[in-house]
Amino acid sequence: MKIRCIEVDQPLGPFYLASISSELLKKLTYSRVTSIDGMKLTGNQRGLDDTRVVDINKYLQTASAAIPNSVILAANYYDDDNLETEPGKAWSLGQDEHGLFIDIPDTSLKLAGIVDGQHRINGFYNSKVEMDIPCSIYFELPPSLQALIFATINFNQKKVDKSLAYQLFGYQLDESTSESWSPDIVAVKLSREFNLENNGPFENKIVLVKKPKPPKNVTLVDVPDNSWSISSACFISGVVSLLSGNAKNDRYIIGKKNILGHGSRSCLKMNDNYPLRKYYIEGNDLAIEMVIERYFNSLKKSLWKNKNNDNIVFRAIGITAQFDFLKELLVKELVDLGPDLEFDTLLGKFSDITFEGDYFSPRTATKKRLLDVFRLKAGILKPDEVDEEIVLAAG
Repeated sequence: MKIRCIEVDQPLGPFYLASISSELLKKLTYSRVTSIDGMKLTGNQRGLDDTRVVDINKYLQTASAAIPNSVILAANYYDDDNLETEPGKAWSLGQDEHGLFIDIPDTSLKLAGIVDGQHRINGFYNSKVEMDIPCSIYFELPPSLQALIFATINFNQKKVDKSLAYQLFGYQLDESTSESWSPDIVAVKLSREFNLENNGPFENKIVLVKKPKPPKNVTLVDVPDNSWSISSACFISGVVSLLSGNAKNDRYIIGKKNILGHGSRSCLKMNDNYPLRKYYIEGNDLAIEMVIERYFNSLKKSLWKNKNNDNIVFRAIGITAQFDFLKELLVKELVDLGPDLEFDTLLGKFSDITFEGDYFSPRTATKKRLLDVFRLKAGILKPDEVDEEIVLAAG
């Protein structure tokens, strides 16, 4: 489905204004409401005011019903904070002779979190009323920035417990001690550091709110083609995948009050499926940074070398596959997480990998295909276990 839109550039980053029917919004969106069960926090937004929802529902059925203020949406995140990067599922931006449009490939997926406007949308439930709603849509807006926008809007309009909001979202790095940082806070911090690191693999490559990359056959105005970049959401999701299987739950456990105050990372349980979790629980963020830095520095010298800026390895799906491969290497203990940790021996031969042709164009199956090339090159798979295109790509 294609929905026409216009781009609005602001200091935080671009968003896209679009008109979406209320019926479609009910299919596409979700909100995660904050509730308190004893001292345990669940959800991540202020609780719904049932009276307000009922009032809106009644108002919508009047002849003078109007909702001129836009609903703010964060596209391509599921309600568990996981980022969707597969082209067959993720929303994307396109352009044709009529202008910009948002392409929603699968309207059965709830891939748009409501940053602001949950009462308005909930007012349409249990109602036969349908109308077009103005929407401000951000692509790959990390939960940290969703929180910032939510807090900024609602703190100015109606008093909200800032401590509750910041504790739930947990991205105020300067307002809390490192012991209380959830996995996604650590990932946010690392995204900033990697983006600023001189000569590092991601120097000036991580953007707070990244413009969606158009298809190869589409050229958008004012889109630079002399470099590549990824959204901070892509990087943050990759880091979190090494630390936790449920960052949201970890965040709640750490934030849960007890007789000694708030919890800490040490309250969390180990899980060998997330290879850097041990360092995270111990508070050894420097070790996490070192592993990621050495891995991507090695890829920069091999896989990334002599690749065009629009190569699949620099797209969100490519970076996600590279994070997944790092996780696999660590879980299977194919590298030694000791003081002499290095990846060049294993990844040095990745320099002759080539991803060409439609087989590796952005689509749902591409991430697994990229991973299979990496696995074949690293000796995890054998040539007779994969498609011919995988063998050719691996050189």
